[in-house]
Amino acid sequence: MHSAMNNNVMTLYLAGKIDSNNAADIEAEISQKLAEHPGEVPAFDASELEYISSAGLRVLLKFRKQFGRSLDIINASSEVYDIFEVTGFTELLSVRKKLREVSIEGCEVIGGGNFSTVYRLDPETIVKVFTHPTATLESADSDRKTSREVFIHDIPTAIAYDVVKVGERYGLVYEMIDADTVSRTLRKQPERRDELALKMSRLMKKLHTTEFKPGTFPDARDILHSMIQRPYSIGMIDADDKARIDELIDGLAYRNTFVHLDYHPNNVMVSNDELVLIDVGGAGLGNPIADLLISYAQFVVIARFAAEHGSKAHEQGIGLDAKTLGAMWNVMMPDYFGTTDKAALAGYEEVISGWSYIMHLYGFSVARTLPDDVKIKLGAEVMEEFRKVIGTLKPIAGI
Repeated sequence: MHSAMNNNVMTLYLAGKIDSNNAADIEAEISQKLAEHPGEVPAFDASELEYISSAGLRVLLKFRKQFGRSLDIINASSEVYDIFEVTGFTELLSVRKKLREVSIEGCEVIGGGNFSTVYRLDPETIVKVFTHPTATLESADSDRKTSREVFIHDIPTAIAYDVVKVGERYGLVYEMIDADTVSRTLRKQPERRDELALKMSRLMKKLHTTEFKPGTFPDARDILHSMIQRPYSIGMIDADDKARIDELIDGLAYRNTFVHLDYHPNNVMVSNDELVLIDVGGAGLGNPIADLLISYAQFVVIARFAAEHGSKAHEQGIGLDAKTLGAMWNVMMPDYFGTTDKAALAGYEEVISGWSYIMHLYGFSVARTLPDDVKIKLGAEVMEEFRKVIGTLKPIAGI
């Protein structure tokens, strides 16, 4: 039996047939592997397992009792999975069928960002391929479950079918009939800019007024805390600045309303004139300011920064230039807040722009094209401005 360590998880590979003739030997091999890695809870890869009898199942049950928790069995063939299911072991162990393998060779790229790329597989399905090194099977499956939960709460989102393997990466296949991203639609039909901006505003408002059972998704404050941990970990901000930002985030009262946390034209599809979300894996529950600060950074600040510095990175990622994104934001905000009063809108934007420094720091910290010394310099510049307003920032009342 061979094993492998990946992302601090020890995987043991089951192979051939496990029955009364060799179950004791298999148990001894597993025990030996565990002794070599004390404290590790194993996962079992069943991709080469042809058959497992009740004797083999009892071996796995012993280790489940030893660790006091469910064990992961991955890549089971349909035949092996049926054995686990018929015997009731799918209730005792976390058993997953072998993932379908999908090829994206020759497929059209229709969207994406820092963490994933979306391809059209055929006229009726797309696949989101998780490109970030930290993406795991568990995170891909969590994305699938999130999409399902959002869909049944009447938020327009693509139906997530199943997690697949795309080469060495994981992907998530969605139903998406005759659809294109807002970004691609506007590149083909720029005259629809204001129309689609209004639709994006109204969809955002729907998200922020849809309630979920508390705990369905992560607390948005926890997500913001994790975002600020990244620039801190590479020296963009110091401990005192991090403490002040964490205190600001903690000041947001919990809400059980939906926040997307990456809402921009490349994460929204146009299907028969209806807008449909395609990326909800990082969603949470919380105050809408958490969403607005991220979107403001994407639509306005980072896009403007890229344009001023002659960079095409943001334009290539989001799919639209800074002028178009800024114009869309200027259409969205009066509709979202329900006012055309310039003074009121200026006040809202002042608050949102202040909060958006959190996203500036995070965005620069994960930018793959920037060396760390440049990130640290940018972090210092951002914090210089952030310190001027951090003591005045509050949530926006009435949203």
